[in-house]
Amino acid sequence: MSPLWNMGLVWSEVYDRILADMKTIWGEMAVFMIKKRANDVKADLSRLRKEDLERIIELLREKTLPSTLGPDGADAKARQYLAWLGDGSPVT
Repeated sequence: MSPLWNMGLVWSEVYDRILADMKTIWGEMAVFMIKKRANDVKADLSRLRKEDLERIIELLREKTLPSTLGPDGADAKARQYLAWLGDGSPVT
């Protein structure tokens, strides 16, 4: 694993990947949805930490994703996002 993960430089790449995935479902509304969840956890999007993303993903799982994907789909999508945090590679 690259030391960049520890410096927080790659967390923004995971955030971008999550946002791109969400855009396939909600289009540009995804930007506002994820910013709302970042605000809820008081995360600074310009200096994301792994813990911030974990908390954002949990809120997405609980409050945002079920409306469109249902509870099972929301859980699966959140697990996929958390896997991206684990090693930076997409899980299908």
